[in-house]
Amino acid sequence: MTADPAHAPADEALVRIRGLTTVLGGRAVFDALDLDIPRGRVTAIMGASGTGKTTLLKHITGHMHADAGTILVGGQDVGALSREDLYKLREGIGYLFQNSALLTDYDVFENVAFPLRQHTRLPEVLIRNVVLMKLQAVGLRGAARLMPSELSGGMARRVALARAIVFDPGLILYDEPFVGLDPVALNQILRLISTLNRTLGITSVLVAHEWAAVSQIADHVVLLATGKVVAQGSPQTIAADDSPWTRQFFGGEADGPVPFQYPARDFAAELGFAGAAS
Repeated sequence: MTADPAHAPADEALVRIRGLTTVLGGRAVFDALDLDIPRGRVTAIMGASGTGKTTLLKHITGHMHADAGTILVGGQDVGALSREDLYKLREGIGYLFQNSALLTDYDVFENVAFPLRQHTRLPEVLIRNVVLMKLQAVGLRGAARLMPSELSGGMARRVALARAIVFDPGLILYDEPFVGLDPVALNQILRLISTLNRTLGITSVLVAHEWAAVSQIADHVVLLATGKVVAQGSPQTIAADDSPWTRQFFGGEADGPVPFQYPARDFAAELGFAGAAS
């Protein structure tokens, strides 16, 4: 029987990634990447666009397979799991999509209830109680019968979070949870992530670009570039780091280790100038 990540043997890392190599479109997204995600902490994955942050989340859930390397979640090798065991593993992982991904034809209650109806045979009264408890946790029990079109961006994100925790997961993956939020909604989401992590002992992994938000809640920050981890540590450690990678990313510098131009053949040769380098 496959164990839930929340009940995996106690050790420092809930997710262990070793030698992860992924090539997409002829480009190495990950190049023998090694990374540990500590249990019970909030880990932020950061990096420039195209560095594979969302791809990394898909590898952790087994929705994408790498060309090489291993990913262990709660001691289980994701790439070696059968389909049945992979589904069981995913039941212990909550996922907050970048665009919330609410079902537009269902109201708030039914959006949160959807995973329970799909994957369990719980009686209706129990489904109702679970859904209302999750909506209460995100402050939206009173919005249970609203449709997604009636929600603000921040409310939609909170409904999606209620759905993500409906199975009481031990691990939650957040894909750009702060995008498009006004300051009030942003602070609500920050408080929810922090509260869930602190009170339930959840391990949280969030992909984000907003350093001001990340520095408030992250225990561990990982900066990705060129397919590898180029910096990691607490927000204080990252803020004090003076490497070219951190200076460029957190300082917003156009020039640095991450090139502005995508790799291409010689420009003059492509324009057809005579005598240009081949």
